Amino acid sequence: MTAGEVKIMQEVTQRGALAPGSSELLGRIRAVIAEALREDGVHSTPVPGLTLYRWSETSSPRHGVYRPSLCVVAQGEKQVWLGQQVLMYNPATYLISSIHVPAQSRVSRASAAQPYLALRIEFDPQEWLDLLEGGALRGEDEVEPEAGLWVARMEEHLLDALARYVDLVRHPEDVPYLAPLWRREIFYRVIRGEGGQRWARLLAAAGQANPAHRAVRHLAEHFRDHVRIDDLAALVNMSPSTLHRHFKALTHMTPIQYQKRLRLLEARRLLLGGAQSVTEAALSVGYESVSQFTRDYARLFGLPPSKDVERLRLAP
Repeated sequence: MTAGEVKIMQEVTQRGALAPGSSELLGRIRAVIAEALREDGVHSTPVPGLTLYRWSETSSPRHGVYRPSLCVVAQGEKQVWLGQQVLMYNPATYLISSIHVPAQSRVSRASAAQPYLALRIEFDPQEWLDLLEGGALRGEDEVEPEAGLWVARMEEHLLDALARYVDLVRHPEDVPYLAPLWRREIFYRVIRGEGGQRWARLLAAAGQANPAHRAVRHLAEHFRDHVRIDDLAALVNMSPSTLHRHFKALTHMTPIQYQKRLRLLEARRLLLGGAQSVTEAALSVGYESVSQFTRDYARLFGLPPSKDVERLRLAP
C-alpha cells in the first residue's frame, strides 16, 4: 500500500469505546485464546467454524480472501483494505463478511506484552435465513447494492454469547449440545444490534438468489474458467452494466478484477506449496499466457513469482 493509495482511502472506521461490562467478557475470551495458543499462530478448534489467532507483532499488509464469517478482536487491532476503503476493528467493534471477497489486511496493534488475540466464526449465509423470517428481524428490500464487508460496534449481549461459544474450546464434550444454541444466539445478537437491518439485507441477499451475490459465488467457484461478462450477466439475469455496478459495490472490484485476484492468490498458494513451477501454477489457475501471469503477479505482490515466493519463505 503506497502513500498515495493511503491518501485516497475514503472511509476509516473509528475505534470507539468498549461496551459497558465488556472487560470481564473480553478477559474470558483472551484467556481461552492464550491457553490454546502459547505461541503465535492459528488454531483450529472443535467448535463449529471457530478459529483462534495470536500474533505478537504488527504485520505488513497481506493479501487473502475473506469468506463469510464474523471476525472479533479480543486484544489489539486489525485493518482491512477493501478497494480504497479501510475498515478497522478492535475489541470495541467487529467485522462481518457476507461473501467471498479478496482483501488486504494487517495486524495494526500488537506487542509481545499484549499480543493480538482474535477469533473468526465462519458461517453459511443459509444459517441466518430463518432468523430473518420474523417481522422484527426482516431486512428491508435492498434498493442499492452494499459492500460485503462491514464493521459495527460491539455490544455486551453479543460479547456475552461469544464468550460462551469460545469457552466451548475448553469443554468439547458440550459442543454437540450447546454450540448450535449459542451459535444461533450470536447471529441473533448481530442482527438485533447496530446495523442489524443492514446485516439482514446483506445476508438474506447472500443466502438467497440475489443476482450480484450469485455472480460473486459463480466467479468464486469458477475463477479458473474463461468467463465472458455478457455470459455472466445473462446467467444472473442482469444487464452487463447493472452487473458491473452491483458487483463493484459489493466487492469494490469489477468481475474481471475479482477473478484475476482469486487466480493470483491461488497461484501464490500453489507456488508456496512447492509442488508446481511458475508455468504450471499459471496454467492451473486459468492463465493462457505465462508472461501475462508474471506481469499481473508482480503488479499485485510487488515482485515476480519466484522472487516473491523466496521472500515469503525467508520471512520470519
